[in-house]
This record gives sequence, C-alpha cells and structure tokens, in this order.
Amino acid sequence: MLFNSYIFIFLFLPLTLLGWYGLNRLRFYRCAQAFLIGMSLWFYAYFNVSYLLVILFSCAVNYLLSAALAGAEKRTGTDSLARHRRLIRVLGCVFNLGILGYFKYADFFIENINAAFSADFPLRHILLPLGISFFTFQQLSFVLDRCRGDAGHYGIVDYLTFVTFFPQLIAGPIVLHSELIPQFRDREKRRFHADSFARGIAYFVIGLSKKVLLADMLAKPADFGFAHIDGLDSVSLALSALAYMLQLYFDFSGYCDMAVGLGKMFGVELPHNFDSPYQAVSVRDFWRKWHITLGRFFTTYVYIPLGGSRRGKLRTICNTMIVFSLSGLWHGANWTFVVWGMLHGIAVAVNILFPVSEKDGKRHVLSRVVTFLFTCLTFIIFRSDSLAGAFQYLKGLFSMQYFHSLKAVAEAVEVPELYIVEKGLSMRGPQYVTMLHMAELFLLLAAGVILITRKNARKRIEGRVLTGRFAAALAVLFAWSVISLSGVSTFLYFNF
Repeated sequence: MLFNSYIFIFLFLPLTLLGWYGLNRLRFYRCAQAFLIGMSLWFYAYFNVSYLLVILFSCAVNYLLSAALAGAEKRTGTDSLARHRRLIRVLGCVFNLGILGYFKYADFFIENINAAFSADFPLRHILLPLGISFFTFQQLSFVLDRCRGDAGHYGIVDYLTFVTFFPQLIAGPIVLHSELIPQFRDREKRRFHADSFARGIAYFVIGLSKKVLLADMLAKPADFGFAHIDGLDSVSLALSALAYMLQLYFDFSGYCDMAVGLGKMFGVELPHNFDSPYQAVSVRDFWRKWHITLGRFFTTYVYIPLGGSRRGKLRTICNTMIVFSLSGLWHGANWTFVVWGMLHGIAVAVNILFPVSEKDGKRHVLSRVVTFLFTCLTFIIFRSDSLAGAFQYLKGLFSMQYFHSLKAVAEAVEVPELYIVEKGLSMRGPQYVTMLHMAELFLLLAAGVILITRKNARKRIEGRVLTGRFAAALAVLFAWSVISLSGVSTFLYFNF
C-alpha cells in the first residue's frame, strides 16, 4: 500500500487512527498496540501476502535471540554472560546479514562467480521482499545493542510495534529501539494532541506534494534520458541527470516527510532523514544531511567498532572506505552502487585530509557548487543499470555535442494539468506544442532547483505558529496532489 494512494489516504489511515485513539481512549492500551501491529501487517501484506512470512520469521528469530540473552542475564555470571553476548552477536549478524544476502544478493554473487570462473550456475531469481534492507538493519541494531548491554529485553507486543510500525516499515527512517519503544510505553503520548496532529498533517501534505507534483513529474525526463543515451546530446544528458538528481531527493525525502507526519499523527516522533543535503559544502557534509539514519547505523555499528578516527588519519580513511563501500552495496546488488559508494568514500577521505571551512563566503559558495556537481555526476552511476551504461552516459555528457535532441527529452514531460492546453495547441497551432513541452521541462527543473535552496519541511513546520494562510496553502497542495494521484508510481527506495 502506497502513502500516495486513495486506499491509504481515505480508508487505511482514517481507520487506523480511529482504532488507535479509540482503544487508547478506552484505556485498552495493549489492544491498541495489537491493533496497530495488525494494521501495519495489513499495510505490508497489501504489496504481497508472501512478504508476511519473511518479516514475521525475521521478527521471531531476532526476538528469540533477545529472549535467550535475557535468560543468560538472569542465570549466569559476568564471564559466562560475556560469552553468551558474543555468541548472540555472531548469531544475530549471521542470521540478519544471511537473510538479507539470500534475498537481495544471491543472484549478484552467482553472476560474479560465473563471470570470474566461467561457471554456469543458474540464477535463483528470488523475489525481493519489500523494505527488507530497512527492517533487517533495524532489528540488527537492536540485537547488537542487546549484546552491548545498551538495551533490555522487551515484551513481544512492544517489539513487534517497534519493527512493524507502518510509517517507517518500508523505506525508513531506520529507527532505534530507544527512540520508538519508550514512546509507545508513554501513555501521555496515547492521548490526542491537536498541535502534534496538525503538524503531522503539514509534514504529510508537503511530502505528498514532493512525491506527486515533483518527483513523479521529474521521473519522466530522467527515465527517458537514461533509456536513450545514444540519441541524446550533452545538454540533454545533463538535464536528464539533473532531473534524476532532483527526482531522487523529492521522492525519498517526500516519503520520509510523510513518515514523520504519520508518526506525529499517532503521537510518535520519528527521526528526520534529511537536512537540505543539496546545500552541503562538502561530500562529508552531504552525508551528514542525506539519509541520516543510514549514516548513523554505519557509524555506530561499523565505523566506530573498526576504530573510527581514533587511530590516525590512514586508519580513519580505511574505515571510511569500508563504510562507504558497504553503504553502496546496501543500496543494491550491482557494481554501480559499490562504485558510487567508493567514489563518495574517496571524496570524504579528501575532505578529512583537506577540511572545508565555511567562514570564507566565496569559498563557501564554490564548495556548494562543486559538491552539487560531484553528487550529480555520481548519481549517474547510481542510476545506471551497469558500469558500461554509466560510462556511456558520462562519455556522451562530456562529448560536448549538441544536435537539438532536447526536444525529445521535453516531449517526455507530461503535465496532466496542462492536458487541455496541449490538445488545444495541437489543433490550432501544432508548432507551439514543442515550445510548451520545453517550457514545462525548464519550469519543472527550475522549481526543483529553487526548492532545494530554500527551507526544508522541518524548518517550515517546527517552532512556528501554524497560521490560517499556511493551512490554506496546505489545503491547495493536498487537493492538487490528490487530483494527480491517478498516475501509477512507486517510491524509488522501495527498490533498495
């Protein structure tokens, strides 16, 4: 079930809110959590019922590992407990990374073995369960925290609520147990709070409009550009790459804004995943602002255990490269993601050796531009189906050729709101239709570039009075987005 769908907005969400607040109002607190778990599983199973078996099996094994450790904590001494924690840590890593590897990377490894050894092992073509990268990392973080003594053993209802809470289930943010479970245990948060609910609506509407009005529109020229590399000139390829860069941001940050908003509607604060990343002054700064909870996971559970920055710059750079290579692989079973991650690791290593100062105004602007261009170029590799395709795209981009192929990219843009205008022009003045498409493309790109330089949703909503004018603007955005929901779309990070 998609956030940007009629069934979610007009059926699932109202029913879930009514059940949640109704049961809590009657003080059936455990029933309210069980109801929320059931609705979250319905939300997840709506995509594919067979996915339920995977997530429930994953939850069961991780919960049993925690329960086994809880038993050891009660009956063993310090030395024995340390051995139990090491064993649970190994089992937790093997199980979670194993299940992720099986579903997500099995064919990738088989393909590479076949290529390296001229073998002919058949591919498995395993169906990738939705959101497995997110709920696996979330549970792995819990098991590792249990083994470090940073988390207690929770009841099954609390644990399932933590894992399956539907706003963050499919594409994050990756939430820690310490952020979510205490909130569900706080009965004050079970009460309806009008201000929190109103701000939740604001987040949801802004995220919905990012997805429907910007990301889905930008997807058309971006997809066209990456599908027709040979027939496009440098200008067309550059604008298609820019379109994808903007699409990816508005798509993923739109989802996360909706997730944060939905959390607030249920009285739950979810962590923010973006902080205006395209305003970053360095690649290192970019990763402080982009997919923040993923960066936090790798920092806490990989980078710091490897030694972090405590053992000199050379070791720091090695640890950085390991983290970014793994981060790239996490995004997908393709060498394009690994290379993309490694390039960002190299750029961060350069930032470690030569830190960027924000005090010099001119240098600050230049650093932003360089970071933006680097991010755009590397996202070409990220988007490409193969390294050969990425090289082909970059070769065409830097060929400095121009043969008026931008018209074809512009024609891929379809703005439903201007359908009648386009039909009228095609009958009365066909020569102007191309001009309309070009105007649509440039206005869409300009709107995207302008918005990424302005305040993000968090800065617009938090710490301010929600005025009638702001509410009216949200109402217009919501109505506009709902009217535009007829198109078929999904979120890009569902694929990762």
